[in-house]
Amino acid sequence: MNNKIAFIGPLPPPLGGVAVINESIQKIEFDNFQIVSFNTSAEQNRENLYAGFKLKSLKRNILLSSKLAHFIEKEQPKVINIFVTSGLSIIRDIVFLRTLSKYRIPIIIHFHSKTKGEFALVPWRLKIVAKYFNKYASKIILLSDFHCAFFSKYFKPEKCTVLENFVRYSDFQNQISQKNNTFLFVGRLSKEKGFFDLIEAVNILKQKEIKCTVKVIGLAPSDLIEKEIKSMITKFQLVDYLEFKGAVFGNEKFELFKQSFCLVFPSHFENSPVVIKEAIAAKMAILASDIQPNKNILEKHNNYLCFESENPLALAERMESILSNKTKVIEMCEDSERIKDYDVSFAKQKLTSLFTELINQ
Repeated sequence: MNNKIAFIGPLPPPLGGVAVINESIQKIEFDNFQIVSFNTSAEQNRENLYAGFKLKSLKRNILLSSKLAHFIEKEQPKVINIFVTSGLSIIRDIVFLRTLSKYRIPIIIHFHSKTKGEFALVPWRLKIVAKYFNKYASKIILLSDFHCAFFSKYFKPEKCTVLENFVRYSDFQNQISQKNNTFLFVGRLSKEKGFFDLIEAVNILKQKEIKCTVKVIGLAPSDLIEKEIKSMITKFQLVDYLEFKGAVFGNEKFELFKQSFCLVFPSHFENSPVVIKEAIAAKMAILASDIQPNKNILEKHNNYLCFESENPLALAERMESILSNKTKVIEMCEDSERIKDYDVSFAKQKLTSLFTELINQ
């Protein structure tokens, strides 16, 4: 019996959340399904999966649509799961949906989206997007109850279902007592992700003669921004404060989470950040900006401290608080250890039920 599930979307590299979740789902050991994959990323470490595509990549995306059709004809899947973001690339993805619809195979749209601030989320554009989603999708996966409440005003509610971003807890197992006294930053080294706020916060601590170490996973979006970061590090003399690890994956990434005692997450915008869930799985304390997507995950727990987004001084004060109160940090790590909500087992159960429903309809 052919129980192939076709996954269409980006895979790492780059390190973006949608690529990480796509890869994580494909690694689930499903009992009755065979996963086949069509990778839409350009496999560049600095690729921004949310910003869309430039005109010079138009030829590549046209060819991608043709390759997608050949892929479906070859694999003959029972269900198609396509990852869509709300940036400019949604135009290409709607073309994909039209291509896929001719095969009359049930389509799941995994909508990895914010609720504001991106190309497709202007109300009149979102109404157009909804027209296509409602027409072509059998199911629409949304990232949280918050997202579902928002998008159900546009998408048919009976097609909407929630699947939280998840992690494989077993990848992050560690002993809290063996953690180092280091912070960890994970993400693009951009102003939007709050990395420049972090540099300024570390400089504030340095001026107060407070020593700290921040390990950094990620790359700058461009050579120009990388040059700007290096200039700031040199200007503030922070070489001994920030350790740049680059774009790391797999066990190397897991080890950095396991070793570090506190995640610093100063992002100005997010969808439903998987990095916070990775930190929870790694039994870490969490410092997070006070944006709503972060609070949606954290506010019912005691494993975090929030600070005002885009405020380096507020971040520095929180980092100082963490550094000066080891007992509090251990309590926060222990609270993360008690949270089991985001393990892969929950996603496996939900997706198994969803795939079975669509195959049998």
